[in-house]
Amino acid sequence: MSKNLNNFWYVCEFSSVITNKPKQIIMFNQRFVLYRNPEGQVVALKDQCPHRGAALSLGWIDDGCIRCPYHGWKYQADGRCIEIPANAPGTPIPPKARIESYPVQEKYGFVWIFYGDRNLPETERPPLPSNLPEYLFSTMRAAPHLDLDHANYIRLMETNLDFSHVIAVHRKTFGQRIPLNSTVRYPVEEYESSAVAEFTYESLSKSKSLLNFLLGGRPQVSLRLSFFLPNFTLAEISVGGDTRFPIKFAVLAGYCPIDEYTTAVKRILFRNILPFPWLDKVFTQLDAKLAWEDTMVIESLDPQTLPDMSEELHVAADALGIALRKLQQKYLAKGWVLESSDNKLDNSNRHLAQPSASLVN
Repeated sequence: MSKNLNNFWYVCEFSSVITNKPKQIIMFNQRFVLYRNPEGQVVALKDQCPHRGAALSLGWIDDGCIRCPYHGWKYQADGRCIEIPANAPGTPIPPKARIESYPVQEKYGFVWIFYGDRNLPETERPPLPSNLPEYLFSTMRAAPHLDLDHANYIRLMETNLDFSHVIAVHRKTFGQRIPLNSTVRYPVEEYESSAVAEFTYESLSKSKSLLNFLLGGRPQVSLRLSFFLPNFTLAEISVGGDTRFPIKFAVLAGYCPIDEYTTAVKRILFRNILPFPWLDKVFTQLDAKLAWEDTMVIESLDPQTLPDMSEELHVAADALGIALRKLQQKYLAKGWVLESSDNKLDNSNRHLAQPSASLVN
């Protein structure tokens, strides 16, 4: 059994795909159904009718409530059943006709679900990230896309916090700009449930990839990498150093664990160049290509689930990833442990959780 964090807000979906039609998501082998009520608020419920176990995500929304696709039972946003069509008028609703509901929030283009003890006072729950740079949302073009990776979500997070992997994993694309023997040292700023670090690469003058052509052969590439427990990262990329108009990219990513070996990575790519909607697909395909270079390596890691610190070697360049592991251990030691199954998701459920074609590149 792998240990994951309890009592945290998990990114679970893009805000843009949640409508007044039920949408299933799967995290840690558990099925949830999300939809918007008439006021536009997101509702999150366990995706299982207590009557015969049907997936409510196959049902429909009726006056802000959700109907079971099997027998039409009607459930409120708080999970309480208020109508059983087959019963005679006036028949009491059984007290057990209730499904679990979950607190949700929306921020930064994502839906966040609270996965933990609902009795934990809100003041004791770790808050959503509050210090993301405002320029992302005010001056840059945003384009979401989805990657479905056969790898553990924490392992995928770590590669997006790793400054030293660029020369190897991305040697045919982004890493062409960077000398092989670049020494990687940097300070880490740690907070209650997050950390951030910055590093600037001295760049080679020439390379042949399309990416580097777009970047204009500029002299420097700077990265600012942040993570926010339990499953959220921000990568800020600046190309051009102190030039008057540096090219900037950023990627917000939520690593949504379907099971221990499968992750739906919800990415929003920001850019300050060519902000035309018809070019979004070009840039998200480029981002997906770079992400796939990571994924090919991460899928090969053994074990997939994160081992104890003492079971792997660590060097100075791993400082930000080490900060992630230490903060995880801090909250696990507090007893905030979510035990999850090592089994992969049952294939019989996969047809219910197919990503939107418009978000897959």
